Amino acid sequence: MRSIILLAFAFLLCAASAAEVEGDPKGSLIVRLDGDMPLRPQAMWFDDAGLSLHAATMRLREALKAPEATIVLDLSNDFGAGTAACEELAAVLREPHPGKKVICLLDEARDAALAVAAACDEVVMPPAGMLTVAGLDLSTWYVSDGLAKLGVRFHAVQSGAWKSAPEMFTRNAPSEAAKQEHQDLAVALAQAQDGLLTRGSKLTVAGLAAARAQAPQTSAIALKAGLVDRLAEPGEFRAALPQPVRELDGKKKTPDLSNFAGIMAFWGQLLEGEHSVKAEKAVAVVELEGEIVDGDGSEPGESIAGVDTAELLDRLADDKLIVAVVLRINSPGGSASASDRIHHAVRRLDAKKPVVALFDAVAASGGYYIGCGAREVLVHRATITGSIGVFALMPDLTATTGLMGMNRFPITTAPRADLHPFAPWSADKDAALRTVVEDTDRRFQAIVATNRKLDAAVVKDLAGGKVYTGTQAVDRKLADGFGSLISAVARARALAKEPNPLPLERLPKRGGLAAKLGLAQSFLPAPLVGPVRSLNRWAQVALRGRPLVLTWAQIPR
Repeated sequence: MRSIILLAFAFLLCAASAAEVEGDPKGSLIVRLDGDMPLRPQAMWFDDAGLSLHAATMRLREALKAPEATIVLDLSNDFGAGTAACEELAAVLREPHPGKKVICLLDEARDAALAVAAACDEVVMPPAGMLTVAGLDLSTWYVSDGLAKLGVRFHAVQSGAWKSAPEMFTRNAPSEAAKQEHQDLAVALAQAQDGLLTRGSKLTVAGLAAARAQAPQTSAIALKAGLVDRLAEPGEFRAALPQPVRELDGKKKTPDLSNFAGIMAFWGQLLEGEHSVKAEKAVAVVELEGEIVDGDGSEPGESIAGVDTAELLDRLADDKLIVAVVLRINSPGGSASASDRIHHAVRRLDAKKPVVALFDAVAASGGYYIGCGAREVLVHRATITGSIGVFALMPDLTATTGLMGMNRFPITTAPRADLHPFAPWSADKDAALRTVVEDTDRRFQAIVATNRKLDAAVVKDLAGGKVYTGTQAVDRKLADGFGSLISAVARARALAKEPNPLPLERLPKRGGLAAKLGLAQSFLPAPLVGPVRSLNRWAQVALRGRPLVLTWAQIPR
């Protein structure tokens, strides 16, 4: 009898534990999302430095499938995702989830967060909270005057008036064409953003404009303007939720170093990097984020190198377990030759299995060059894309050497043997670079015309470096439609004639200890990472022995 009682008691404990893990249909589930949510957060020693957009999307889908009827989406702690990422999260919330009420908790949020809030049933804000819904502020830095103090000058040849990326190094203010392009982009992005942020009668476009004029918004202003539905102190808000309340824990567990097996498992993971267990069939999601560079040293989330990225795509083409590929791109472009190499790898892959490209925040210039090789292209409304065009950039360091009292006496055996930074700029150098730019630009336009099935004259009109929002790209047939990760995966499966859901194989994998040791910039404060990388990149450009030809877009931020 005693053993039976003990077994019954153990069963009840297990049942209670399972109920606690799985949740109570009458209760509430809290999901916290924070950070900027890039495709690939910076890699740290033991974990990524923040939540990826993929992880946030999966966490939100998991919450909507949980038994609780009330889901609280907590965006009150340093939520800083951009509009395109918020559009992706909103797409998950708009999937059918009958019987669920989703409440969004906002504090210290900017405009983009309202795109997520717009997909929720109710928006709540703490009485002492504040929002900064203020509209777009797009800025570009111009550094030619600062470089001139060091004796450094850059010379650029562009494929069109709107290919304005090199102007930050050659001018101290934007050209009239660049100024107009940035203004047009700001207007188009604002229109796309307003459509995502408004909530029908609860928050109209006019109401949003009025609220922005009062930024930053205290809780009283936010409530009156219709940015939120009600105010609630966080502790009281939680206590008033349908009980029991649990939180969805999406954090990775701390390595167990209390025993030898745990230590060895941890050490193996640290040395070897990410692993995955493949199913019989899977859809590969290849995340390409960062600038496109030459060579084979890709750093996931930071740079996309031509050689190893093309090799990865070629391996997927031969991988019988992968039935389709979603190519997720967040890149302003970069090296023209690396972009071309990856583009053709995409074409080879698509010849064997369907490839669907999904453009995130930015897929411009070289990013578009790569993505247009896919069978179909999907965008977000707030995606920045296009910038079909090329420029060549070459520094002139003759003034720098003069400031240092260094004199160079060259002996050359051919007219253009001195095509490098330590020889004076000349009309012949300009002509040489112009030939390269025109030839590369023709190739770029021909590739777009072929892959997008557009007339060459149409592509020529769309080129010249012009940038477009996702909405404009669809209107101009540079993209096929709007999508999210889930819809892109579903479309890839449909093209592969795979009717049933399949697991996702997320690529590229992180490297092991050696790769982590190479990420010295991961230890810099976040605001310094971008500027340090930019200075390093352009210092390398200045010291190259040849001109740099780029399919790269300078996107104002």
